[in-house]
Amino acid sequence: MAKLLYYLGVFLYKFTIHFVAFLGNTKAKNWVNGRKDIFKRLKQTFEKNRHPVIWIHCASLGEFEQGRPLIERLNTQFPSHKILLTFFSPSGYLVQKDYNKVDWVFYLPADSPKHAAQFISIVQPQQAIFVKYEFWYYYLMQLQAQQIPTYLISAIFRPNQPFFRWYGTLFRQMIGCFQHIFVQNEASLLLLKQIGYQRGVIAGDTRLDRVLAIKKQAKTFPILDAFCQKQYTLVCGSTWPADEAVLADFFQQFSACKLVIAPHQIDNKHLQQIEELFQFTNCLRYSQQATADELAQASVLIIDNIGMLSSIYAYADLAYIGGGFGLGIHNILEAAVFEIPVLFGSNYQKFQEAKDLIEAGVAFEISHAKDMLYRVQQLQQTAARAKIQQQVQQYINQHSGATQVILKHLD
Repeated sequence: MAKLLYYLGVFLYKFTIHFVAFLGNTKAKNWVNGRKDIFKRLKQTFEKNRHPVIWIHCASLGEFEQGRPLIERLNTQFPSHKILLTFFSPSGYLVQKDYNKVDWVFYLPADSPKHAAQFISIVQPQQAIFVKYEFWYYYLMQLQAQQIPTYLISAIFRPNQPFFRWYGTLFRQMIGCFQHIFVQNEASLLLLKQIGYQRGVIAGDTRLDRVLAIKKQAKTFPILDAFCQKQYTLVCGSTWPADEAVLADFFQQFSACKLVIAPHQIDNKHLQQIEELFQFTNCLRYSQQATADELAQASVLIIDNIGMLSSIYAYADLAYIGGGFGLGIHNILEAAVFEIPVLFGSNYQKFQEAKDLIEAGVAFEISHAKDMLYRVQQLQQTAARAKIQQQVQQYINQHSGATQVILKHLD
């Protein structure tokens, strides 16, 4: 019965995506169109391949960033192998389809007995690596049946997930297909042991390895140099409207700093909404080609492009990470590695790194503008900043190196 319900669930999801695509939804259309003639294209690609294949699968862009440090190490350490990267979501595929550290990038065909058998038969992976949350029953069963070593990396588990509930037999079967599961924390390892899985390994979060590498490659920007003027600077990354409303309220009460806002969505309508929120002060867009004097006099700078944020944190004395008043916070590690305090809204419970950094006294939850005002004034003190730098260094020493731990266990 569980297998039938799973099959129907995947079928209904696929049907819904096709229907929404028919109605004109761009993301759904990309999902559908990207899978057209997928097996024909796979056959054409792999029929002449004579190299062993490592298959890495990510749901979307966030999971790709977690897998990226491992991909790049595999690329270096196994030059005779070919690497296939697959995505479930267009938001990952469209951004990384030309990623040059792998040999091929494809969408993953929807999970079914026929699709899984075809895919594995064509690709013939020597190893398969799934990132964080990816559990596809028929693919995992096919990999297990053909005795292909399969791994899950950067996994994190919670007691309320189906794996640990009375109705989770099918999900526990999927867990058993992995030769090793590399988890982020001890709580996840204990949950696996409770259901009889003994091949779990605490490796940590590979994203920390990634953000440390990004930090080393951080760029400088003349526009930001002219804007910040070495004044106290708050960088707000991946913000949503709910975040921006709190930031505007805060900035009306505390304007003794420079504010850099890098919104998650950069369509013109959203940018105009931000400008309206901050109409009480001097606000510029990054693309505005303002003069050095105009930048120096401005109080708020809106980043209206993609790709700069991870380097911009180098200019920050304090970071605010968006999403905490919505579906969940964005990447806080890429800010924290610059040894600065990090603020975010209340929806962070699913993010282990947020809980760890709060416990370490590096990150702080805020609920409203007054809360933020109190924290900023507190964190401006020299003693507080020095302590946070020390705590971040300690956190990095304890949690980095997940990629190396994983590599030691791969066949």
